[in-house]
Amino acid sequence: MQTTRGGKFSFSIDADSLVRGLRPSKRVPRNSGYLIKSLGAVGKDGVLQVLDEITRLATTAITDGFPYPQIFVFTNVIIICGETKIYEWIGGSLVLKLTVAAGSTWTAVDFFDYVYMSNEKVAVIRRSEDKIYTETTDLPTCMSACNFNGQVIIGAPNVGYAL
Repeated sequence: MQTTRGGKFSFSIDADSLVRGLRPSKRVPRNSGYLIKSLGAVGKDGVLQVLDEITRLATTAITDGFPYPQIFVFTNVIIICGETKIYEWIGGSLVLKLTVAAGSTWTAVDFFDYVYMSNEKVAVIRRSEDKIYTETTDLPTCMSACNFNGQVIIGAPNVGYAL
């Protein structure tokens, strides 16, 4: 049903269309009873929900040039990196966690409270038990990293970075 109230357009979706959800492929025709696209909402926990509004992060404390600051929004933590400083976004402000040697751009992977990150010069972990950032030599440095089904895959391990 389409109606206009005060110049605004509204559209009601029947229960059958909601049950079927989004069409599984673009090959499915538009008039087949599936929804076509979702704008402003995502499927989360099996329910269509609106995304939380992200507040603007005040990163004026980081004066390093491009490409900094680098912002990593992880499952349980938001990490903001400058060239040599690692900050955590806590309670609406930046909290300095660690200062390390300069390297290349940062790469990072998270496992909830545990985070591994590297700038090709150093490897840094955020320990899950106490959430403290430490530089480590037990893990390799790397140029890139990703989490593939729980396995950390890194590119260019221990190659190093020359300024």
